[in-house]
Amino acid sequence: MTTTPQRGQAAPPAEDEWDVEQEVDFRRYWTALATRWWLPVLGLVLGAIVGYAVSLGGNQVYKAQATIYLGQPYSVSGNVQLQSAQTNPSTVRTIASSQVLRTQLKKKCGIKPAVSVAAVAGNLAKLGQTPEVSITVQGAKPKRITCAANTIAHSVITDPAVAGYANQKINNFRSQIVADNKQISAINTSLSTGALSSTDKLVLLQFLRPIQQDRISAIGLLQQARQVESPRVIAHASAQKVTARSRRNSVVVAAVVGLIVGLIVALLWEGVAGRLGARRLTA
Repeated sequence: MTTTPQRGQAAPPAEDEWDVEQEVDFRRYWTALATRWWLPVLGLVLGAIVGYAVSLGGNQVYKAQATIYLGQPYSVSGNVQLQSAQTNPSTVRTIASSQVLRTQLKKKCGIKPAVSVAAVAGNLAKLGQTPEVSITVQGAKPKRITCAANTIAHSVITDPAVAGYANQKINNFRSQIVADNKQISAINTSLSTGALSSTDKLVLLQFLRPIQQDRISAIGLLQQARQVESPRVIAHASAQKVTARSRRNSVVVAAVVGLIVGLIVALLWEGVAGRLGARRLTA
């Protein structure tokens, strides 16, 4: 059943008329592109050139990051954790931003960088664990920022506020071990001679045993001071590029944009040229 169009309304076009109109539109677009093919090609080439020029002009940014362990100080007995400036990550920030260190960096590395300091996640605060700390420097000169990050890390772990307590304990235990070794050596020398009676040897052996126990204890505490309480650099800095834009990506993206612009210009060329010609005639 067909519907009769009401008065004042145009009859809808038949389906074959729509197909013909669409075919004509596609043919016209294709003809415009085929006739002015040089416009998309020109846009592609110009876009690639612009992208390459932009990639040359953009500054690359590098990041160098060193990670340090502040050390966990213990009491003299070696079984009670202590909290001090050494266990506070803010101490690292204070040292890294000091004017004295910045002057040293200028002389040694050639820059006075902006430094960021952050505690590395993962430590358990309820257990009193001292967090690791990252020292990050950014800049355009990879060698200089690497030098700066490593210099700051070394300055932190050798600063008296961070390393003073552990260094003093290490020196004390070394002296104690040296003294114990001298006493043990003297006793062993006396025992090796045949001039002592059995009673004297027993007495010397009674003195020898606690000295040996003291040395064993001092050696264990010395190792704890070196491995646990002393600060150290866990990972030295190495410059890494942090800019996401690369030269190849810049050229490809700009070339695609240029191609799209060229296609649009080629499709609109006829209409724009016709309007401009009409305006000239009327003028």
